[in-house]
Amino acid sequence: MMKVINYLRKLNRKRNHKTHELKRRVKLYSVAKKIEDKRNQQLDAKDVKKILFPFVDLGIGDAVCHTGIWAKLKDAGYTIQIIAEENKRHFFEKLSCIDELHIVDMNNIQALEKINTDLVISIYSWMKRKETFNTLLLSKINYKYAISFGGWLTKPYNITIPLQKDFHITDPQKKILELLGINANKFRYMLPELSEHDSFIDDYLRPVNSEEKIVVINPFASVDERSLTLEQLDKLVENLSKTPNIKIFIIGEKLKIQKIKINNKNVSICLFDSLWHAVSLIKKADLTISVDTAIVHISSALQTKLIGIYYTVFLDHNETLKGNIIFSPHGENHKQIIFDKRKYAIDIDAISEAAISYLDEPLSA
Repeated sequence: MMKVINYLRKLNRKRNHKTHELKRRVKLYSVAKKIEDKRNQQLDAKDVKKILFPFVDLGIGDAVCHTGIWAKLKDAGYTIQIIAEENKRHFFEKLSCIDELHIVDMNNIQALEKINTDLVISIYSWMKRKETFNTLLLSKINYKYAISFGGWLTKPYNITIPLQKDFHITDPQKKILELLGINANKFRYMLPELSEHDSFIDDYLRPVNSEEKIVVINPFASVDERSLTLEQLDKLVENLSKTPNIKIFIIGEKLKIQKIKINNKNVSICLFDSLWHAVSLIKKADLTISVDTAIVHISSALQTKLIGIYYTVFLDHNETLKGNIIFSPHGENHKQIIFDKRKYAIDIDAISEAAISYLDEPLSA
């Protein structure tokens, strides 16, 4: 009987997804009718001076993943423009590779003043909700050319780059650089040097002696399904604490980590007021352990050794969009551990063993 019930539930979910997608495409079509058809217009890179990235409904980790392309384009002489929401202002305003930041309220797009640019790059069109938001934003942009990666809608774009199987989030960025004649080699994430936050962390770490190794743990993701439980965190800390000369610092959103109760003199709960304090701490760390991709990508940018804990996740209900591949760590100095919660529980002992072993390995150049 349960097999029949589960089968019917699965059918119902599929029907709901198809209905929702049909409504989304009708909405896209109605918006696109008011936008100029760019499909038969050839992009002339020599005619591009300003490049605009719509960057809404996305997290800090997503932004870190794109600092590489923004830095490359900035170095090539382009003016980089970003459309983002208010809660990301504190991040974008610190990036030297961003020239213009336009803040939008996605509940009131009409309030956004018209933006003039030469090239719009919609790099998240392969995600349905992002494609919808970016199309709505195009109606508020005066642009010559546009490029999208994936997505159903093609009319507003001169170039639509098709999805590749098992792509990484940096792959479309490299393709765009190549289209603009920019060398995509030595591609890496970038974060600003913030001396005031570094000084704060230097003082914060003053009690740590030079023989002790600093391990930063980020136990909570944006959703509970990808977070450690308090019991799992307790066990991870207990396992790591058995190794001499380790100091553990737990970071994350204040509201979440202030609930942690761990009585261990070698463990600190970091109730920082700024994300940038956490960034400076990770810069000083010997190892970061994180379930959250924002901290994973920050560690990649800083080239700090990392244990990234991932779960088998399909994005947009699409089994070809594998989150643990698309948003996997970039560069060197990382180990990715993937768990499929549908088949087996997360193995804290395996994570602990990998972390302790990795601490003793040298950094890659």
